[in-house]
Amino acid sequence: MDNGKGIAEEDMKKIFNRYYRGTDTTKEGSGLGLAIANDIVKAHNGKINIESQLEKGTVFTIVLRELEE
Repeated sequence: MDNGKGIAEEDMKKIFNRYYRGTDTTKEGSGLGLAIANDIVKAHNGKINIESQLEKGTVFTIVLRELEE
C-alpha cells in the first residue's frame, strides 16, 4: 500500500507486461519488477489484485491458494 500518485486506468491493463513503465513514470527502472512478481505469484497458483486511485495511492494484494495436503 502506498499513498503515491496512483496508477492511471489505461496503465492498469499493462502494468504486468515486461518492460512496461507506465505513461506517467518519472523514476528510472526497467519495467520488470511487477512482471516478475506476477510470474512468481502465478507459479504458486495465486493472483495479484490492484486497487488504485489517482492522487490517492495504490494497494496491491497477493492472494495465494491454500495447499491441499
